Amino acid sequence: MKRQTKILILVALLAILLNPITTYANNALDQQVTVFIDGKPVQFNNDLGYPIVENGRTLVPVRIISEDMGYEVKWDNPTQKVTISDANTKIEFKIGDSTALINGKRVPIDTREDANGKVVQVDTKARLINSRTYVPIRFITENFGGTVDWKIQGKTLYVYIVRGESSTPTPSVGSIPGTADYSPNGYIENIKKVSEFMGDGLDKNIGGKDMVSYNPIGGSTQNGFFTVVDRPGEEWDALVVVKTWFINEMVGTPMEKELRTINPMTKEILRFYLPDGYEKLYKIIDDGYNGKLDDASKYINKDISNLIGSSKRVEIVDGYGGLEVRIGTGK
Repeated sequence: MKRQTKILILVALLAILLNPITTYANNALDQQVTVFIDGKPVQFNNDLGYPIVENGRTLVPVRIISEDMGYEVKWDNPTQKVTISDANTKIEFKIGDSTALINGKRVPIDTREDANGKVVQVDTKARLINSRTYVPIRFITENFGGTVDWKIQGKTLYVYIVRGESSTPTPSVGSIPGTADYSPNGYIENIKKVSEFMGDGLDKNIGGKDMVSYNPIGGSTQNGFFTVVDRPGEEWDALVVVKTWFINEMVGTPMEKELRTINPMTKEILRFYLPDGYEKLYKIIDDGYNGKLDDASKYINKDISNLIGSSKRVEIVDGYGGLEVRIGTGK
C-alpha cells in the first residue's frame, strides 16, 4: 500500500488545524497548545480548563491531565491541597507552593538547567486559574516515570506525553451492544448504536441515519479518524473507512509507535459488523499502516473472507479518503 494514500491529507491537517477541540489559543502569546497522551488528544474544555504558556513553561489543569493519564486526583478544599496518585506514586502539594511531597520526599515543582548545566529550582507555584489547579506539565508526567516531548509548528505548540510503566492501562474504548442487524431496515438501528459508541467524538457536521464519522479532534470534517456507512442499495452491507493520525513529522517522537497504530475504536466497529473474522481483519489493517505486511497484494482489492474466517465477503480497498473495508455484498 502506498504510504501517500495511507497517511491521507486529513492527517496532515492535524498539524495545522485552525480550530480543533484539543487546541487552546493563548491570547498573550498568540500560541496554540495541543496535548497528546500516548497518542490520544486531550479533550480540554471550559469546565476542565485549557493549557497555557507562561515564561516558556506549559502549565496544565491538573485534573484532566492526571485523570487522562490514569491517576487519581483528590482536592481538599479547607487546606487547598491536591493529591495525585497511582499504585506506586503519591504527589501532594498546596496552592501557592513551589514544592511538593512525592512519596514523602520534598521536591521542587519546577526546575531548569542553568548556564553550567546544573539543575536549579524555578519559583513556579501551583496556582488557581478560573478555579482550576495549574502546574507545569513536566511536573506530573516525569514524577510518574513518563516522558514529555514537544515541537512548535507555526503558532502551535505540540506536547507529546508518553506515560510511565507505573501508570494504569489505557481505559477500554467501550463496546457496541450486540452485533449489526442486516435486515432491510436494520441499518437505522446499527448507525444509531455506532453513533452512541462514538460519544463526544461524533462529528455532528456530517452523516445521518445511514452514515457517521468519528472526529474527536474537531475542526474540518475531513479530519475524522474513521467513518461508517450503512445504507440500503449499495454493493456492500456496511462500509468502514479507516484513517490514521500519523504524519511524517512525528517520526522519532516518543509516541511514534502509538501514533502508528490505528484508532482502537476501529476494532470494536469491525466486531459489531463482522463478529467472525474481525480480529484478523483488524490485525491486517494495523499491520498495513505499520508497513508490516509481507505482500499487501494478498489483501487489497479482493475477497479475503477465507483468510480471516468470515462468513461474509470482506474486501479492503486502498482508496482516496481512507482504507475502505467493504463488508458483505449488499444482497
